[in-house]
Amino acid sequence: MSNPLGRFEFRVWGNHLSPFRDRLAAIAAASEQQESTETYILSRATDTANVKIRAGVIDIKLMFEQVGRLERWRPMLKAEFPLDSRTIVEQAFPNLGVEVPHIAQPAYTHAEFIRDLVQPHRDLAIVEVAKVRRQFTSEKYTAEFAEVAIAGGVTSETIEIESEDPASVLRAIARLGLNSHTNINYVRHLKLMTGMTPRAGVAAT
Repeated sequence: MSNPLGRFEFRVWGNHLSPFRDRLAAIAAASEQQESTETYILSRATDTANVKIRAGVIDIKLMFEQVGRLERWRPMLKAEFPLDSRTIVEQAFPNLGVEVPHIAQPAYTHAEFIRDLVQPHRDLAIVEVAKVRRQFTSEKYTAEFAEVAIAGGVTSETIEIESEDPASVLRAIARLGLNSHTNINYVRHLKLMTGMTPRAGVAAT
């Protein structure tokens, strides 16, 4: 997601989404299957910050608008570790909506960031997530189907559709037969699966 203005997203979860995946494969070009292990950082202060670490890179995006059933997410930060203290103080923790902890060194490796700054923080939690995912591309939108395993053994499937054009997302939802499903983003889903109570989101417009 590279557009600084963000993209409109719609995501559903379940354990029997393969029929929708097959419909998606029939109308959009599929990429090769990818596997990854990611660390999500959840905040008790907000549900609108999607913060994850994958392959040594911290990736932060914020949900700043709801338009009907859709959420608009905007990229805020993508940076490699070691992460400098200025970025941590000015971007990482403010985007999580929590107090900045004591910073004792000029930069932090991935392990140091988690061990020294995130794990001791009373308002933050980490969730290890393993994904097997495949991306789909059409002229008007991109989509993803993934099998997701959360540390502790909880597994589920998810389908996500996104585009800069909300109408394209809504048309794809209808074409795939997902109109009866609820839009639940990664942050809220992981909170529900791990016992952290989701908060109220951004008001719809």
